[in-house]
Amino acid sequence: MRNKLNITNIKSTFGYIGFLPFAMFSLIPWIIGGDISKTMIVFQLGYGAIIITFLGGFAWGWNDDQKNQPLNLSIGIGFSLLGCTILLLAYLNFILTGLILSILSFYLFYIFEKSTEAFQEKDEDYQKFRKILTLLVCISFLISSGYWINPYSSPYL
Repeated sequence: MRNKLNITNIKSTFGYIGFLPFAMFSLIPWIIGGDISKTMIVFQLGYGAIIITFLGGFAWGWNDDQKNQPLNLSIGIGFSLLGCTILLLAYLNFILTGLILSILSFYLFYIFEKSTEAFQEKDEDYQKFRKILTLLVCISFLISSGYWINPYSSPYL
């Protein structure tokens, strides 16, 4: 049990470190403004696309004998494809659409992961960590969306 607790702490630590770019990319536009703002938000979309694609790949590592595993694999691939779609939206300059899709992707992945046997087998600390981390990431995209649609800061208005 002790080793499991240490692994959860390590996962939490690395998870929060991985959140720092989301926080940075969403706050810098509000702090600095100007031309760098669009770049930071596009970087946030790119980073988020990489992370949601990575999360989608988790389904490949879940036990093959768990209930609905073939469906889980398909859904995981779907989330990886959503990551690719977010990158494409950023490339095509559909930034607000990419931000909204990012919020939906991260929140829906959490709901998906929470519904699996693999998640239910995790300790309570890990489950709380995943919920908090998902909320923080979604909030970071919401902050960027606010910047993007704000008539005083939007790079396109």
